[in-house]
Amino acid sequence: MNNELMVERHGPVAWLTVNRPEVRNALSLEITRRIAETLRDLSRDRTLRVFVLTGAGDRVFVSGADVREFREQLATPESALRYDAAAEQLQSALREVPQPVIAMIQGHAVGSGTIVAASCDFRIAVRTAKFGIPVAKFGFIAPVPDTLRLVQLVGPAKAKWLLMTGQLIEAPEAQAIGLIDEVVEPAQLKSQVESLASTLAANAPLTIKATKQIIETMTAPSATVASGAPWYAEIFRSQDFKAGLDAFFNKRKPEFKGE
Repeated sequence: MNNELMVERHGPVAWLTVNRPEVRNALSLEITRRIAETLRDLSRDRTLRVFVLTGAGDRVFVSGADVREFREQLATPESALRYDAAAEQLQSALREVPQPVIAMIQGHAVGSGTIVAASCDFRIAVRTAKFGIPVAKFGFIAPVPDTLRLVQLVGPAKAKWLLMTGQLIEAPEAQAIGLIDEVVEPAQLKSQVESLASTLAANAPLTIKATKQIIETMTAPSATVASGAPWYAEIFRSQDFKAGLDAFFNKRKPEFKGE
């Protein structure tokens, strides 16, 4: 458990690595809380200027939420709201710490991987990475704040495309629609992230903090996870959700009926 989040500091830059290879770096509630708490704790250090968030290995940044928690945490609309509100603490921490956060995306970022990356200040990905939020393929719903942040990045039309089709897109397309900032070859990823981190760390920290806070204040979603309660009541009591979850665990295609 203790090595599921690795923290290394190199001068003014702190590197946080999700290290859960057995579940493809999926995010459990526990690791989500640990990342959020670690960010907030480290952010109090004025000599720390930049965070880098990444995943262990070279295939997956974050594969999504830990599906082993789904049956219990998504059992009712009320428990699903509590689950997503807990997960939202990480997104809030990423956006509220005064230091800029760089997502170093060395592999696929699907579901929560895309959501977490979208909450970072900068996103640099390898060309082979894929992105998407395939909730429609399983009968789930993306939390309201995450949906609004996606709209801010890619616009309403592309947000609808990603959320309604559930399709995964390649890194160059993700860059073209504004979901990520840069696409590099795998061998260049770390050096490119280090270069950006060095640039940010050398600039005036109060200016960086003020700029981040101004933009976050002006663009923060006014809705919360709880704002989605009417849709959670419909979706997490539906037969489609039960069919989707059962099909997911049994590795077969679900049959949705709209009820």
